[in-house]
Amino acid sequence: MNDRIKQLATEAKLLTGWPVGHVEYQRFAELMTTEFIGLLEYEIELCEQYKATSFNDFDRRWHEGKIVHFRRMIDKTKDHFGVE
Repeated sequence: MNDRIKQLATEAKLLTGWPVGHVEYQRFAELMTTEFIGLLEYEIELCEQYKATSFNDFDRRWHEGKIVHFRRMIDKTKDHFGVE
């Protein structure tokens, strides 16, 4: 388990040593989903920067396509996991 997952598990109170229940696992799932969406949003920001500094139309369209794809992934993730 990497350090970030350990941090999220601790925040969700999964590593307390006490018996854990549905609430803790639900909180962990919410934190993981939010973390994943945050990564996709970061990639969108990078692609927007690359698109703004592109030298030709092909590169701009390439980065725009990636932005659209990442936004679709965010929407699908929110729909799949019921995130607002």
